[in-house]
Amino acid sequence: MRQRGEGPRREAGVPPLSLFRKPGPRTRRLSAYLGKRARARPDTRGALDTRAFPRLFRPRAIVFTDTDDFTRLVARHGILHFLMLFDRAVAAATPVVARHGGEIVKVEGDSLLLRFPDVAAACRAVDGIEAALARLRRGKPAGQFLAFSYGVGFGDVLDLEHDVFGLEVNLASKLGEDMAERGEVLLTPAAAAELPAPLLRRLRPHAVATFEGRAIPIQRLKRA
Repeated sequence: MRQRGEGPRREAGVPPLSLFRKPGPRTRRLSAYLGKRARARPDTRGALDTRAFPRLFRPRAIVFTDTDDFTRLVARHGILHFLMLFDRAVAAATPVVARHGGEIVKVEGDSLLLRFPDVAAACRAVDGIEAALARLRRGKPAGQFLAFSYGVGFGDVLDLEHDVFGLEVNLASKLGEDMAERGEVLLTPAAAAELPAPLLRRLRPHAVATFEGRAIPIQRLKRA
């Protein structure tokens, strides 16, 4: 008989639920560290995190896309129609992302989370995605194609096989989903600082965003 306060009983042979899907070596390393951290005294966890940082975090450029006019498109044409168009868009974007050394980490609703080794590769991939989407919408009426907006961040992120976590991931999401208009590419200050000269010349001041009480100057990448 289960005692009050016990968690739900797990059947024999059924693994415990994980926060992370399809765990690989990096995810298993994180899970092991989280177990070690949980067993440590609270006053020692900061030092543990500092020592573990090089094993868990890597510098990455992050791109978060958002689909323009998603809600209206679904209301008018239905979710299956959107998924058909989104599937086409992702199929067109995938080789472009790979060609620039990146990968599609995951799909989140009507958005894509992408990672790249550096910001230049990320921005050139975005140029390529925009060109691919332009080819898809050529000759098609409204409602028969998709358009994206983009947020770009750069920094040390918790880089797992099928997910990424970190401040610059959150900022890229905010820029792509909440601030960028159709076709716009917005960069965090950290991402803008990493651009080489040819891309740096395309930067334009965009706005000052507030995130967790901090004023953050946002840059826009002018279309190629």
